[in-house]
Amino acid sequence: MKKQITCVILFLITFSLIQLKANATGDFDKAMLKGKKHLNEAMNKSDETMITKARGEFERILQLKEQTWLVNYYLALSDYGLAMTGSKTQDKDKIKKYTQSAIDVLNKSLDENPKFADSYILLESLNFNRWQYEPDKMQDIIAASNSADESAKKLEADNPRYILINGIAHYWTPEMYGGGTKIAIPEFDKSISLFAARKEKSELYPDWGQDMALGYMALSLLKRNDDGDIAKAKKYIDEGVKL
Repeated sequence: MKKQITCVILFLITFSLIQLKANATGDFDKAMLKGKKHLNEAMNKSDETMITKARGEFERILQLKEQTWLVNYYLALSDYGLAMTGSKTQDKDKIKKYTQSAIDVLNKSLDENPKFADSYILLESLNFNRWQYEPDKMQDIIAASNSADESAKKLEADNPRYILINGIAHYWTPEMYGGGTKIAIPEFDKSISLFAARKEKSELYPDWGQDMALGYMALSLLKRNDDGDIAKAKKYIDEGVKL
């Protein structure tokens, strides 16, 4: 009889723990999806106050101590968004502050999960961002960017965000240094095609970039300005607006 009672108690304890874990996971997923939605909206508007508020949501989610590598990824993405608001006003102090913060947080994420391609993609973009405030560290920036690029390519060469950031880098790099629209346009075209067929492994994973690929394709076509490019650019702008 005692043995039966003990077994029942152990079963109830185990069941309760499973339920608690399931509830905690459900709370985590809901909070992450909400935070992700708010961050996407804030970054689309490039609103510093909204991005800061969304970042605070991920700071609170971090306290749940679940998939902290993914939460840190979104904290880094938030910092990247804040750095980009600094780019709009050419505030180099702000760009530096949030770019470095993003790199530091992202390195924590990579320490915990070094197999997530999107972390390296974001890290490459962040290092490219450093050109704005420390152009004197060219060799260090190139080395850090190349290292992140190699890791991302090795893990997920067909990630549309990976193709996109390389296209953006080539768009802003002068032709004499290996950039220009001649190289960037095929990359944006490939990124757009990959986004169209993309399905993320989890709804919690990042899904940004499709509108950026369309926007940069339009900019590239306008910059090239061959016959028919203006009409093509309008088509991509219209698609981006729909998103």
